Amino acid sequence: MTYAAIVKAARSRFEASGAEPVNPAYILPSDIPLELSGEAVRARLCVFTDHRGNEMVMRPDLTLPVAGLEAERLASGTNGPKAYCYAAEAFRLPAASGDPMEFTQVGFERFGRDSDPVEDAEAFALVHEAVRDCDVLPEAIATGDLAIFPAFIDALGLPRVTADLLKRAFRQEGGVRALVEASPAPIEADLVPTLEAATPEEAETAFRAALAERGIPLIGTRSVPEIISGLRARAAALAAGGVPEKVREVIGALAAVNCEAAEAADQLDAIAVKYSLPRTSDAIERVARRMELIRELLPEVKAICRFRSGFGRRFTYYDGFLFETLGPNLSERQPIASGGRYDGLVSGLSNGEANATAIGGMVRPDRVLRAKGRGA
Repeated sequence: MTYAAIVKAARSRFEASGAEPVNPAYILPSDIPLELSGEAVRARLCVFTDHRGNEMVMRPDLTLPVAGLEAERLASGTNGPKAYCYAAEAFRLPAASGDPMEFTQVGFERFGRDSDPVEDAEAFALVHEAVRDCDVLPEAIATGDLAIFPAFIDALGLPRVTADLLKRAFRQEGGVRALVEASPAPIEADLVPTLEAATPEEAETAFRAALAERGIPLIGTRSVPEIISGLRARAAALAAGGVPEKVREVIGALAAVNCEAAEAADQLDAIAVKYSLPRTSDAIERVARRMELIRELLPEVKAICRFRSGFGRRFTYYDGFLFETLGPNLSERQPIASGGRYDGLVSGLSNGEANATAIGGMVRPDRVLRAKGRGA
């Protein structure tokens, strides 16, 4: 198949599902993707300043601008389920050798339907069918559920500040491990003025002054307010007694879950039983039911579909089921297709309007060609 034929095949599959074709804005105010994308993604954004001095960004994917379209629809008073599809360019600095900065995504986004395993399984199947239409055979499928870790943390009954700190650390690569393995230590004296500042502006001024005094440049993808928020959470968690040993054990057990997707619910349930955490049952049942439905829709994927508890955490706006389809001739950082649930993103953009549940998926035609052993 040619590149154009791959685009047409995937787009036709998504249009046939009833989605409306759209091509949203290429350029977004930078605060939206900078706040909502994970740290690994932020470092790859194409950011620039327009003629008015406003910081802008080229759309890094289609999910964010399409979610913006849905937020506008809800704000206009129009409600009810809605689905969009697209075959459009996105712009990110390459994650791996051979990846282009500008590339096409062919995908769909569904809004306002039930947030349940049935919808998850149907979205997964739709992406898999699009991949099949592109005449490529997946080598592996990685799945996860970003609702699992928070469910276990909530079930542990921790002080809120400690729970919030752990959930925030989960979204950062190595963040949880660094937190639970670190020896409790007080906040450095020169950072105390930052924590005691009365306003966000005063806190940022104090923090930048502390960095300047140490001669440390501000380098990285995390914003100053985000760093200060982490400092406050760390101080509060220390005041609450740090991370208890039972919590460390539960987190270690969760981190070890890396298995065939069909076995994930049993492994998670075993952890819940061992540590007496019955409040996790709903989240675990969702994992079990979702995989049961996927096996019914696509029995051939059982042998190649795996589940990992920490999978997908680098994408901040995703908050539930997540998957990536991997093909030959590509690394694990180069999925040919992916998708997931992001209910919280649309709820935030639409100020809590109804019908903000969301799930989507997409295919990368350039990677499909590479999986076939051909250049894009």
